[in-house]
Order: sequence, then structure tokens, then C-alpha cells
Amino acid sequence: MTDKKKAVAVLGLGRFGTYTVKELFENGMDVLIADKREETVNRLSEFADIAVTCDLSDPDAVEKLGLGSMGTVIVAMGCSMEASITCTMIAKEAGVHRVIAKASSERMGKVLKKIGADEIIFPEKEMAIFMVDNILRKDRKKSETAD
Repeated sequence: MTDKKKAVAVLGLGRFGTYTVKELFENGMDVLIADKREETVNRLSEFADIAVTCDLSDPDAVEKLGLGSMGTVIVAMGCSMEASITCTMIAKEAGVHRVIAKASSERMGKVLKKIGADEIIFPEKEMAIFMVDNILRKDRKKSETAD
């Protein structure tokens, strides 16, 4: 991985992580992927420069990923508080400029923010807000043209 700004690690390859990896790859980013499920890592390896199978709740395994060479780390697992905390802390300790962490609850988001995550995302909540806004905008547009 050459340009640190273009280097992004995606840790956790569930649905959110998978979509994220594919979008990053299609937009020319250098991508490192990691997950504990070998079959998932193998399936997505064509979209990554580096693909690693490891236990993301194991600090030693996460440290070996070399996250310090990444410009951005996306902690994409929302179900495992332990793995999310481990990955966020190690990324920040390694000097990663931008750590984006997925949270499955407000409490989890607060914890991840307190330990150093730069951004907390709630994909389901954010998509719901986007969808409702889109519906309301279209409804307003229809009522304006009907008048």
C-alpha cells in the first residue's frame, strides 16, 4: 500500500463491511480486509490488496495487521463490543488519523467515541432517516406540482 490517504482497512466483513469493501475497491482505494471467517475473507479477497483471517477481539492479532500504515480504519462489526473496542483502541494507538466505528446501540457508540473513534455510524438509523427524508421530499414535490 503506497499512499496512506488511499489506504483503508475494513475490519469485520458482515453485510455492512462487505458493501463498504466493494465500494472502496470500485473507487480505487487500497483496501485491507480482516475477519475471523476464512470463507468470507477468501470470497472478498478479489476486492482487497491485503486479506487476513484473524480474531479481531485478539489484540495481538489486530496489532499484526499493521494498522498504522492506514489513513482510515473502518471498524465494521456492530455486534461484538469487545472486538470493536480492541480494533478502535489499537488503530488509535497505532496513529491512524481517522477511525470510523459502526455501533449497534447508543451506548456502544458512546463507548467507542470515548476510547477514540473519530466517527460513529449507525447504518440502520442513518438509512432510515435518509429514506424518510427522500419520501417526504418526493411527497412535497408531488403536492407542489399538483397545485
